[in-house]
Amino acid sequence: MKKIVLPEYQGYLRSNSLVQEKYIRFFAHWAREFLTFSKSNSTLNHVLVDQEFIDYLKSRKKNANWQLKQASFDILVLDI
Repeated sequence: MKKIVLPEYQGYLRSNSLVQEKYIRFFAHWAREFLTFSKSNSTLNHVLVDQEFIDYLKSRKKNANWQLKQASFDILVLDI
C-alpha cells in the first residue's frame, strides 16, 4: 500500500481543480520536497527560500527540465 503524500494538500488541489487529477501526486511530491528544504533553510525569507530551492533542484542531476518547471509552478504559483 502506497503512502499518500500530504493528503490535505492533494485534497485542496483536487477540490479547487487547480491541477489535473493525474498530476496531483506529483505536485504533492514537490510540496513535500520544498517543505523539507525550507525547514533546513529556516533563516531565509520566503522569496529567497523559493529561489534557493529551485537552484537546489537545478543542481541535482536527476531532475529533468520538465520536473523543474513543474516544481517551480507548484512553489511559485500555488505558493506552498
